[in-house]
Amino acid sequence: MHWAAHGHTAAEIVTQRADARQANMGLTSWRGEKVRKADVSVAKNYLSQEELDILNRIVTIYLEFAELQALNRKPMYMADWIHKLDDFLKISDRDILTHAGKVSHQEALANAHAEYDKYRQQRLNEPSPVEQHFLEAINETKRIEKSKAQNEDSDDG
Repeated sequence: MHWAAHGHTAAEIVTQRADARQANMGLTSWRGEKVRKADVSVAKNYLSQEELDILNRIVTIYLEFAELQALNRKPMYMADWIHKLDDFLKISDRDILTHAGKVSHQEALANAHAEYDKYRQQRLNEPSPVEQHFLEAINETKRIEKSKAQNEDSDDG
């Protein structure tokens, strides 16, 4: 369904967009406050809002169809589901994936985890929130001292 939504397999998205140099590794969504290793291997986490909206709509319509089949008590087998999905994608003018893609799942995971390791190392070198607050307090103290010194100089003159 990723292919139909944006023209790339999930593995291709992960490989193309996992980037330790970008903010939050290029992710647009993740669980919790900080990016975790588990987040970087999920293709949906890299999608733009528009791409995600299209993917969600495709999935929703397909699930609605599946529920309708269940309500009608129509037995469906895996081959039937594949055929129906292809039919659905055709009538909605979406491309159908006819090959395995350019990147394997294992290659995508290896790339994403390598990028995450670089990202994590960068994050470890950044000041913690407490250290950041301390540095800000030092700068504020310097600013206050400078302001006081300027006021004393102007009072003396």
